[in-house]
Amino acid sequence: MSQQYKLRTGETLIEHVLDSMTAVFQASSGITHLVTDPVPAILEVLSDQFVDSDQVAERLQRQFDLQADADVAAVVAARLEELWQLGLVERRTAP
Repeated sequence: MSQQYKLRTGETLIEHVLDSMTAVFQASSGITHLVTDPVPAILEVLSDQFVDSDQVAERLQRQFDLQADADVAAVVAARLEELWQLGLVERRTAP
């Protein structure tokens, strides 16, 4: 069974680019997270519908014209799990 992720329902995220990092302010917690690529791009392609990490990787590959690569999917899966642990995205186990 795979994990699926989506943006948190009703969450407001405010992003501000700071050179090589991006500050992401999470309104519900009042916490500002400092993140690096590919996290801002992952947040950008997520929606309010649950998708798995392979779907997110495919969206990123299309948006940034990346080669299909197992490493991309692995990196995306790891970052999505971190975003869930930070409380920036919701997670569910796919049926």
